[in-house]
Amino acid sequence: MKRGALYTIVCVCLLSIAVLILEYYPGAKETEILTEDIVIENDGGLYTRAQIMIPANYQEKRLPLVSLSHGFRGSMDSAGGNYLAENLAKNGIATIRMDFARCRDAEGRIQMNQYTVNTMISDQIDCIDYMAAHYNIDTDRIGLYGRSLGGRVAMAMANEGYGGYDYQALALVAPAGNQDALQYYMGGQKNWNRMKSKAERDGSVIHQKVILTPDFFLSVEDYIPSQTAGKFRHPVFVIYNTEDYVVLPETSIECAENYKDVHITRITSVKSPHGCEMGFKSSKTKDQLIAEITAFFLKNL
Repeated sequence: MKRGALYTIVCVCLLSIAVLILEYYPGAKETEILTEDIVIENDGGLYTRAQIMIPANYQEKRLPLVSLSHGFRGSMDSAGGNYLAENLAKNGIATIRMDFARCRDAEGRIQMNQYTVNTMISDQIDCIDYMAAHYNIDTDRIGLYGRSLGGRVAMAMANEGYGGYDYQALALVAPAGNQDALQYYMGGQKNWNRMKSKAERDGSVIHQKVILTPDFFLSVEDYIPSQTAGKFRHPVFVIYNTEDYVVLPETSIECAENYKDVHITRITSVKSPHGCEMGFKSSKTKDQLIAEITAFFLKNL
């Protein structure tokens, strides 16, 4: 067992799914929610488009907050981000999630499909600060959720306490947070080096319609969150799919095992290897995972 991690693998069990769904998705505690679309100005005169889902009675008491990070080439709604945010809000947890492709105008209409790990972190902090300033948020009860590249971002934020917050809980789906996850995703170290050299020579390179600048490559290479996971002392929940070929199962396990207090759920879905069915309109696996993530945050925030 690596670095004293509490290592538990939970396999899919129909009984546990049924219990969790009845209790959390949705459940007796379900409350009315408000949804608000916002655009936040960030550094460099650009803008971040985000959506808030929050219990309608947020003015009555201070609420915990979960900030959600999407993956590479994704958006705030991809891979079930909208479903998860809605369910968290229905269960009394405020949420904010954002598109990491920044916008040129204050209306959020013209997006630039370009970001780095560092700009993703900065956008998250801007959004959390916004929630703390404008809503009745308990800043001592903030959790982070991230999937894939967004998982790397959430790990870095939790490990280092970025924004000056002591994040209380961290939930990750297929986190691309070790030394070679992004290199593997982009075709191996040799191809990574080739794209990095092209970006340095030409100013940028495009991969899967995302514009990668030299800063993107540096932001991945300069900080490896799996190696600093020991700094984070609060509960961690990691989900991975045995069929995932985008972020390999062993990558998710490596990220998980470096944390002190971690719970792991393993699923097997050939229909949705990397997405874990969380973006499906109807899926028992999606229901299970959203229920488990909700339960995790309800317990730890």
